[in-house]
Amino acid sequence: MGKTLNQILRTEKPEVVRKAKEKADTILLNIHLNEIRGLMCKTQVEMARALGVKQPTIAGMEKPGQDLKLSTLKRYIEAAGGKVRLDIELPDGKHHQITL
Repeated sequence: MGKTLNQILRTEKPEVVRKAKEKADTILLNIHLNEIRGLMCKTQVEMARALGVKQPTIAGMEKPGQDLKLSTLKRYIEAAGGKVRLDIELPDGKHHQITL
């Protein structure tokens, strides 16, 4: 039988695992921007109008590999009518939430 992902990760070098997680986080951020826009039934054109930019700018923000500033993410979400809350997990496992 094959190994689970966790079993594979335990045998990899920490640097390889760290880089893979960073890449996955970047991909997930971009997927979520697209999903959030879809959940709020907004098109890229509507988002562009709300932000005062052109549609290709929105497409660029949603493109994989983009590293958005937190302020840009906040503007993007608020343009669709949402609010941003940041959940921070501390090393001891406690969570601290900030509404931006």
